[in-house]
Amino acid sequence: MSEETEPGREPDPVAERHETTCALRDGTRLRTVLLVPHGSGPWPALLTRHPYDATRDEHEGMLDVRRLVAAGYLVALQDVRGRFGSEGVFDPCAQEVADGADAVAWLAALPECTGAVGMWGASYASDTQFSALLGGAPALRAIAPAMTPAMSALDGFRFRGGVPEIGSTLAWTHYAIAPDLIARIESAREREAERGRWEATERAIGSGEAFRAGALSACPDAEAIVVWGLDRLREPLGSARHRAGKIVDRIDAIDVPVLLTGGWFDVFLGSTLEIYRRLLRRAKDTGGPVPRLLVGPWTHDDMSGRTAGVDFGPGASAGDLGGGGDLTARHVRWFDAALRAVPADTPPVRVFLMGSNRWVELEEFPPRGTRTLELYLGAGGSLAAGPAGSGERRLTSDPASPVPTCGGAVLLFAPFGAGPADQAPIEARQDVVSWRTVPLAEELTVMGAVRAVVHLTTTGTDADVVVRLCDEHPDGGSRVIADGVQRGSARLVDPVTGLGDRRPVEPDQEQEFAVDLWSTAHTFLPGHRVRADIAPSSSPRWDVGRNVFEPARAMPAGATEAPPVAEYAIRHGAAHPSRLILQVVTEAPVQHRDETGREHARPVSPACR
Repeated sequence: MSEETEPGREPDPVAERHETTCALRDGTRLRTVLLVPHGSGPWPALLTRHPYDATRDEHEGMLDVRRLVAAGYLVALQDVRGRFGSEGVFDPCAQEVADGADAVAWLAALPECTGAVGMWGASYASDTQFSALLGGAPALRAIAPAMTPAMSALDGFRFRGGVPEIGSTLAWTHYAIAPDLIARIESAREREAERGRWEATERAIGSGEAFRAGALSACPDAEAIVVWGLDRLREPLGSARHRAGKIVDRIDAIDVPVLLTGGWFDVFLGSTLEIYRRLLRRAKDTGGPVPRLLVGPWTHDDMSGRTAGVDFGPGASAGDLGGGGDLTARHVRWFDAALRAVPADTPPVRVFLMGSNRWVELEEFPPRGTRTLELYLGAGGSLAAGPAGSGERRLTSDPASPVPTCGGAVLLFAPFGAGPADQAPIEARQDVVSWRTVPLAEELTVMGAVRAVVHLTTTGTDADVVVRLCDEHPDGGSRVIADGVQRGSARLVDPVTGLGDRRPVEPDQEQEFAVDLWSTAHTFLPGHRVRADIAPSSSPRWDVGRNVFEPARAMPAGATEAPPVAEYAIRHGAAHPSRLILQVVTEAPVQHRDETGREHARPVSPACR
């Protein structure tokens, strides 16, 4: 008896599995697994392309591909150029524009396909979707990118606030990409030499040498892909290489329905939400397709709803979504609407409201009717709705002893995990200063942008300012909700386009730092406090600043000058209005069900006046 007919076992929805090759315009062949439904076809096709071994998606991908097949889709899983079963040399991001367009055209032309193609996937597999559109892919009718860095290389991908993302660059190049590239080297001698360089990088990460202050000016004996990644971090912010495969200048090319999935603790949350905002603005202006948005309490690689010691509840995972089906079911319904014209039955936005620990469905994010709440830094570490008397608090920025990264929206290596980690051990350091409100008498719901304005003087010619929004619990625990960084020399550079000039900071002259903490959806409960932490660094997440202005490529490789210590003074008061700026809802949305069982958002009593 076959597995498909065993009693109690569901029949396999995959009628045929073909491992074939997709020929690109230059003759390079890409390994592609085709999963064909039962029946006569043809079917619309769903494609995912990435560098992480596409065969893994058959059993452990973001979506259950067999359920996609069962829903009547021809499914294609593809290794990109130069990875695993595909030919060629891997050139990250840049190769995907032409290759993506070719892959879509090839799939659409198969006799099993109707000619309509959708794409899905997270991280790099989200980049390949946008790249295919940039390359010209008329058969690509809908995309579902998740945790996507496709907007810009400068807002969480390679940089954030002008500071190189050295930690995630090392994590991705060394752990996710290098092993397969090393295994592909034909010469045993060269392969062993490259493996030796991988081991050297591993030791440098373990010792901290790989991300110490000045690491980007060193000449590491690293494997080729790590050298490639670090070289990109040395490029000027306005470099054309940062635009390769990104849509920062080409939002007009995204002319198909888009379902965006993000995580509140994902390293690419900023890019995901910026794409959503721009597509929504264009839809309002031109009448184009309204983007769909789903954001959960997730990290880049964990959608369980349990992270950093916090369990957001059984409905917080991608396997549940609080009712109405899991992530795969939601994608099937959306692709049915986009590719088969089945009427959509869900509001455009569904976000998880942390603190309250429930899903909220909205017409757009942030919801209409939000207002701005400014909380001012004050004397004695107070955080209040109005500026108090003038004063300052000091801290020392010592590049030799940076503040360790502790949770947040990160993509790093052990032991530096992502999520709402307790900041109490970090807040005990002398170089971390905090401000907090009095215990709240009623709920305060933040749903939208989080920003900070910091008035600061430094004895150096450059300075990094890290700001964290935390939820301080009655027991003293302090959980990070959102965070951001700004390098002083890049304060006039557009954080998405890279346009603008870097300039040194004037020592002992007050500067205003605007720090973008991206966005969140979080309810501070009664008895909790809103807390703001400010620090000069977060390592290994971000490159440790040297307190010295360094024009691009000004330091010769291998330079080892010890960076100086700098003294910061963070000023506050009416004349120096350092403050936290929160987008809050006047009436917190809750869910209710109509007579059909569908959930909708509706307002309740004021959360904060």
